[in-house]
Amino acid sequence: MQIALQEGAHRGILEVLAARFQEGGFFIMMFILIVGIIGLFLLVRGIYLVSNRNPRIEKTIIIINSLGLFALVLGVFGQLIQLINTLDYLSSFEGTTPRHFADGLKTTMLPTLFGAFIFLFTRFSTIILQWIKPLGKGE
Repeated sequence: MQIALQEGAHRGILEVLAARFQEGGFFIMMFILIVGIIGLFLLVRGIYLVSNRNPRIEKTIIIINSLGLFALVLGVFGQLIQLINTLDYLSSFEGTTPRHFADGLKTTMLPTLFGAFIFLFTRFSTIILQWIKPLGKGE
């Protein structure tokens, strides 16, 4: 146990994140990451639109909100798929312990956690855009 903790301490943050990314299911996690990158791109675009007083900012804010919700739902979908796979795997063994179940359950939570992180990022982005957006007529 002590050796495992020491080896984990020597790993960099990117290595740990890559390992968690792989544990969470590469396809779903990559899809959520792509949605997050698109959300980041739209945040930058939204800041540009606000600075030019472009009326398309409202559409950008709606799309950012939709992307965040999509990432969250993708995370839950990924969790359900991982949970089914984990339960199938654990049911195939006779001597399954609560520790095996806990390890499997932990890995199923990773897509939901990542999707929730992207959701929070996109919501925070829309708060920023709404805050810096100039007020329209009658507001």
